[in-house]
Amino acid sequence: MNCLLPTICLFVTDNLSDGDMINFFAATTDKVAEDASVMSQIRNNSAERALLGDFPGVFTRAVLECDEAHKDMVTQYLSNPQLAAELQQMVVEQLKAKAECCEI
Repeated sequence: MNCLLPTICLFVTDNLSDGDMINFFAATTDKVAEDASVMSQIRNNSAERALLGDFPGVFTRAVLECDEAHKDMVTQYLSNPQLAAELQQMVVEQLKAKAECCEI
């Protein structure tokens, strides 16, 4: 593993790709950023002090909310053939563009 972000090196990685961990980090970070109070605490304090405020609880809630959101999307994908087909089309188009651009 390359440990593109030091945070992803915290996880036991037997069943996780770098992409899994990066996506988890991005999703939880984005979810925490939705909380105006925590963002104010982060903007106006050192990182150490922000960790003493509401951040730990909001982060835990963000982890759980991201999990629920992903479960909801998986359920919709598996139960809706039209959604599945449209999502597959979008993903293949994005991957094709990425492959042509960046030779992945």
